[in-house]
Amino acid sequence: MKTTHLRNFTQNAGDIEIIDIAKPEPGPGQVCVRMVVSPVNPSDLNFVHGTYHTALQRIIWNQEAGPDDQVFYDPGHNTPCPVPPYALGGEGMGIVESVGSGFFSRRLAGKRVAIAAPPPNGAWKEYVVVDAVKAVALPGTIPDEQGAMFFVNPFTAYVMTREVLKVPRDQWLLVTAAGSALGKSVVRLGKLFGFKTLCVVRSDSNSDALRELGADAIVETDQQDLVQSVSDITSGQGVGYAIDCVGGELTANVIRCLGLGGRLLVYGTLANSPVTVPLRDLMMPGAEVSGFLLPNWLAAQSPLRLLGVLRTVRRLMARGTFDTEVTETFGLDQVSEAIAAATRPGRTGKVMLRISEP
Repeated sequence: MKTTHLRNFTQNAGDIEIIDIAKPEPGPGQVCVRMVVSPVNPSDLNFVHGTYHTALQRIIWNQEAGPDDQVFYDPGHNTPCPVPPYALGGEGMGIVESVGSGFFSRRLAGKRVAIAAPPPNGAWKEYVVVDAVKAVALPGTIPDEQGAMFFVNPFTAYVMTREVLKVPRDQWLLVTAAGSALGKSVVRLGKLFGFKTLCVVRSDSNSDALRELGADAIVETDQQDLVQSVSDITSGQGVGYAIDCVGGELTANVIRCLGLGGRLLVYGTLANSPVTVPLRDLMMPGAEVSGFLLPNWLAAQSPLRLLGVLRTVRRLMARGTFDTEVTETFGLDQVSEAIAAATRPGRTGKVMLRISEP
C-alpha cells in the first residue's frame, strides 16, 4: 500500500515521500480503515517542521534532553512526542475493512468512520490501523469530506468553547483568525448556544462570510486598531473570553482586550512569534492566559465523558453546524502541492487529499 513518509523534520514539503509498505492488520481492539479522504490542517505542518518537538524541548520536564533526544508531552514521560520517520496526517474518513477482537472494534465492521491518527501512525496513507476508540461511526447525513474533519476543527471548537471556557450566554468571545474553518465553527456555536462572537481578521476577505454565519462584530486589523475597536464594541468593558491561534503582537493586543477576570485560551501559533506582554496587563484586570492542546485534554477525560462529547459533536455535525467549504482536492501523490495550497496566503476553505473512492 502507499503511504506518505517523512524521513526528517523539514521546512520543505517537497521532502515528503510516497513509499510502498505492507498493508497493516488490526490487533485486539483495533480496526483497519481504508482511507477515503483526509484534510490538510495547520497542525499537520507542525509534524513536518518539528514545531511540537522544538517547543517541548523547552518544557521543564524535558530540560535534560539533548536536541536529538526523545521529549514528552507529560511530566510522567508517558506520552512521547514522535520523531521521524513516520507517516503524516492527523485525521480523516474511511471505511472499516477488517477488525480485531473485542466489542468496540466488531461494532464498527463495514462502517464509515472518522478517525484520529496523528503521527507516528498518520492518516495520509491508503490503510490505517487505529484503536476502535479513536474511530467514530458516521451517519449517512454527514458527507465524506465533512466527516473527515471531525476531530481537529469541530471537536476542538466545541471543547474549547463549551467544555473548557464554558462561555455563558450573552458574553463576548473574541476569536482571532476567525476566517479559518475553526473560527467559523466557533461563530456557528455562538449562534447555537447564545454567546456573542467578536471576530478578528486581517482584512475584509472573510468579513461577508462571517456576517452571514452570524458573527456579532468584526474587526479588520489591517484597517482598524484592535484595542480601540474592542473598547467601542464592548462599551469599554472588554471581553470576558478569547481564543487565539496567532501569537506575536496580535496576542499581546488581545490580552489588552480582556475585561475584568477575562480568560484567554491559546491553541496555536500561526505567526510563530513570541508574545511580549507587560505583566501588569494581566495583573490589573486579574486576567488569565492558558494553553490548550487537544491530545492533553483528551488524555485527561474519563471514557464516559469523552463518549458524551463525541456524541454531541457528531449530532451537531449531522445538523450542519460545522460544515466547512472544501476549495481544493489533491491526490495522495500530490501531497506537496496540497500543503502548498493549504499554506497559501489569503486561502479560504479547506484543502483535501483524496486517497481512494468511497
